[in-house]
Formats: sequence, structure tokens, C-alpha cells
Amino acid sequence: MEKSPMEMDYYELDTLLDSFLKAEDLPSSVEYSSDAINYHRYSKYRIVIKALFRIIEADLFYRTYIKRKISSFKKAGIFKSFRLYFYILKIGFADFITHYFLTKNPILVDIRGKFDDKLLANYVIAAMLYDASCDDVSCRKYLREFNDFIMFNKAIKSSDEYLTLFKESIDYIKSAVGKKRFDKFMNYIKIEHISQLMSIYQLSDKLVSRDNLFKVTLAKGGITGLAGMYMILPDLNKKERKAIYEFAGVCQIFEDIYDIYEDLENGIQTLPNQKLINLQNLKQLYFGTINNLIKKCNLNPNRPNVTLDIACWLAELLPGRRYNRFIERKFSQIQKKESYSHVEMKIVH
Repeated sequence: MEKSPMEMDYYELDTLLDSFLKAEDLPSSVEYSSDAINYHRYSKYRIVIKALFRIIEADLFYRTYIKRKISSFKKAGIFKSFRLYFYILKIGFADFITHYFLTKNPILVDIRGKFDDKLLANYVIAAMLYDASCDDVSCRKYLREFNDFIMFNKAIKSSDEYLTLFKESIDYIKSAVGKKRFDKFMNYIKIEHISQLMSIYQLSDKLVSRDNLFKVTLAKGGITGLAGMYMILPDLNKKERKAIYEFAGVCQIFEDIYDIYEDLENGIQTLPNQKLINLQNLKQLYFGTINNLIKKCNLNPNRPNVTLDIACWLAELLPGRRYNRFIERKFSQIQKKESYSHVEMKIVH
């Protein structure tokens, strides 16, 4: 690849993304949908109790492995909006891995089901610093440095505190997992970088197709989950990797609902803010990817999974409120615009 992705237009990036997805045998859409989840779930009351325990556990992880590391960082304020994601990643990875090994080999769960918290912490810190360079205008100046590191393996030599923290996290990951696993990990990160650039470089005067938005959405969210899971569980087979990728990609759509107004203000088109997906369709995709995850990763459907239960409960409850308010607001704006145009036409006449 001679041309830098940062010098490419949207359509060139789209071609490049297709080539990377093909090389890693990752899909551009989700083929599974369902009206229900086919596994035993906890009651909502029990979920609430377990959720409170998990939040305490995740907060301890945050304070022990993340807050201390970023406490002296002058721009640490950018992490405040990402704190929820630290919690989700900690809870999600731990729960999935425990269930994965209980199914594969119950004897190994205490040995391999407990992974390196420091490794996970450094991954999420590096990921959030990179995401901020895409989403936060004040951090956009770091994006080219990240581009050269991710796409061309150029060392980060800057003494800037922001980049130093990123480099320290990446160096720990590399030393913890070894060169072979790290190189594969970086191949995944290239996919996320290309999709992030596509989100930034969208042409506001041209609509992106539903299929294209779906592909970019999967690449952004799916790779975050897949790269982190691969780093901890490198022996996942092709079916397991695809299932994780699709599940995490659909979760990205929920995040897009959460960021629906911010994305519009930044000119970023998403499936929700372009009204290319409705809540019923989203829930069917989400339930379908969960069923597929359980099947392809051989998870025990009779063993309740706290992470999936909490996520399903929130999926059924929270996004609708924000999304429905968005639809109502857009409809109101359209009505006002049409009413104004009608008055203006009468005056001209």
C-alpha cells in the first residue's frame, strides 16, 4: 500500500476496507436475526442484584488499573465519557471467557478463565486515546501519528504526554502477548482505523447507502470486541471470531443511538440517525447475533450469562426512549420547515 489512508477519499477507503475484510474473512453484514434469545435467562430482579455486584467489581478494576495510570495525565477529562466502556469491557470479557472455558474444559477455568487485568487495562486505554483522536476535535491532531503507527508501523517518538501514554500502553501489550499475536492484533486494528476514517471523511452532501453504513458500523464496533478477545483468546477458530465480530458490531448500533445527536452535529451518518434501521429490526439483529454467539462458541444455553442478560435487558428498555425522542424531534423539525416554506410561498405569491 503506497498511498496513506489519510490521503484517500471515502471511496478509496471503502475499497481498502473491503480488501482487509476479505483478507481476515470477516462479513460486511449480519446474516442472523431472531425474535427471541434461545438460552436460559435470569429474572430481572436477579439481574439487578448481579449488575450491582458487577458494577462494584468493574469500578474496582477501573480504580486499580486505569485511574491510577491516567491520574497525572492533564487531558484525563477525555476519559470521563469513556468510563462506561471500561466497565463494559471488563464485565464482558471476564464473563465471556469464564463461560467459554466452563464449556470447553471446566478444569481449566480457574487457570485460563482469569486473564491479565493489566493487559485489558492497557488495551482499553490505548483504544480510548485512539477513539478520542477520531471523535474529539481537540485530539484530532494526533490522528496522523496514529495513522502512521497503525498502517506503516512507524514508531511513536513524540514526547507529548498524550502520545507517551498511548505508546506505554501499546508497548505493554506487545511485551505481554508476543510478536506473532501482536502482529495479528494490529491487522485487526487496521480495519478499525480505516472504518474510523470513513466515518470522519463522509461527504455530508451525499447519503451513504444502508449496506455501506452497515459495513462501516460492523468494522468499527466488531473489531473492538474481536481484537480484544483475540488478544486474550488467540486460539479462537474462524466461526468463533466471526460470531464475536458480528455481535460486537451490532452493539455498535446501540452506541450510535446513544451518540445520535453528537454524530449528526459532526456530520457522521449512522444507521440510526439516517433512520435506516428501526428498533424492532435492531433487537432482532441483536438477539440473532447472541443466539449465533452461543451456538458458534459452544456456550451452554442452560447456564445464565450475566453480561448478556444485562445487555438484553437494557436493549429492551433504554434505546427506545432516546431513539423515539430523536424521531419525534426530527418529525417536528420537518413539520416546522414545511410550515415555514408554505408561509413563505404565500408571501411570494
